[in-house]
Amino acid sequence: MNDPSPERFGRYVTEAARAAGYDIDSPRGGGRKALAEAARMSAASVSRMLAGKTVVQAESLRPLAAALDVPYEDLLKVAGLLGGPAPEPPEERPLTPAVAARRLGIRASEHVAAFEVLVAALQRAERE
Repeated sequence: MNDPSPERFGRYVTEAARAAGYDIDSPRGGGRKALAEAARMSAASVSRMLAGKTVVQAESLRPLAAALDVPYEDLLKVAGLLGGPAPEPPEERPLTPAVAARRLGIRASEHVAAFEVLVAALQRAERE
C-alpha cells in the first residue's frame, strides 16, 4: 500500500477538481461548495482535504471520485488504501455536453442525446 500523505492527497484532489471544472480558487468558495455537494461531503471536510490537512475516510472516496470524474481506484491509491503507483492528477479537460449530462445524473443514451441537442440549440441561440 502507498503512504497516505494528506499533502499528496490534497494536491491530487486539488488538481483533479480544477480539471473537472470546479472553481476551487474562488474567494467566495463556490467551487468548494459545489464539490462538497457533489461528493456528499461537508464544506469543512473539503477545505481540509484540499489544504492537505487530511485524507478523507474510505467511504467518502467513491462519491468523491464520481464528483471529480476520476477512477475510484486512483483515489484509493492516492489515499494509500490500494497498492501500486500513485497516479498523476488528470489534466484539465473541456466540459462537453455528454460529460455534463453524466455529472448531472443523466445516464440513458436517449436522454444524453436529447441533452446534447438542447445544449447545441442553446449555444446557437447565444451566438445569434
